[in-house]
Amino acid sequence: MFYEVDTQRIDKQLVYLARCSNVLEATKIPMDEQDEIAFFAVSRALHIAIECVIDAGDALIDGFIMRDPGGYSDIIDILEDEKVIPQEGAIRLKELIRVRERLVRRYVEIDIRELSQELKGVAVFGKCVTWIRSYLQQELGAGYVSNKGGLNVEK
Repeated sequence: MFYEVDTQRIDKQLVYLARCSNVLEATKIPMDEQDEIAFFAVSRALHIAIECVIDAGDALIDGFIMRDPGGYSDIIDILEDEKVIPQEGAIRLKELIRVRERLVRRYVEIDIRELSQELKGVAVFGKCVTWIRSYLQQELGAGYVSNKGGLNVEK
């Protein structure tokens, strides 16, 4: 079957996701209550990392003509069903999608302790980069050449 997968778009998302993952991993140390810069950096990196997963997942679903998602969590369900990501990754990513809602709509309710808690599970972003690239390589074979962007993507 012929698929029209926008691998360049997906790779751009994955490179940016890796950048966010690197920021989040570097900020895992306990954040000081007074460190506004770290608070905002983590908030933004976490939000954008979640968006990157959603966007890359949506592009995969479109390109490989998978079933239509009904929402963000459904994108993760489809990626799990199609064996792009494993079950444990899907569980954590769906938890992070719920955090996205707070980061986008109820951002004034989030405090530094909550963000610190979320940092404990951000390794899933680096793994997600690897899982998606592996899936693309498996499905597209030699026709897929990833653009790793020189970033360390899995810790």
